[in-house]
Amino acid sequence: LKLSAQSVALDLEPPLVVGGPMKITVYYSPDPDRCADLEVEATDTIKSVKQKIIAQYGPPEWANTALLAPQGTKEYLENKKRLAQCRVQPGSVFKFSYARNLTTEEKMEMNTQGIQTEEFPVPPQMSISTLPPRPLPF
Repeated sequence: LKLSAQSVALDLEPPLVVGGPMKITVYYSPDPDRCADLEVEATDTIKSVKQKIIAQYGPPEWANTALLAPQGTKEYLENKKRLAQCRVQPGSVFKFSYARNLTTEEKMEMNTQGIQTEEFPVPPQMSISTLPPRPLPF
């Protein structure tokens, strides 16, 4: 019998849960005692899990997005993915956070106040040219 490293690694991964309900825990606050146990299906989307939390614990006024990641990571899960695609198992633990996607104007305002943001394109109508004006052709 000949085993490759790849076949051994595949055997060590836990089997995916495909059918039936499972419980997961979602921490939705910096307070470690504030969490929700949710009953979900492997076919549920990440977005549907977020919607369950939002329904129970509404967003603050400033928030315009929500993030969900396995607890202890910053690997935020994509809304369209299904729990099975993310290898979610019964008993998995997640961190839920409200966030704000900044507009270009908000990013520019922060930059003028000396707060660093990631690089972003500035729309032409917001650009200021420092070049001298071109002479008009006669």
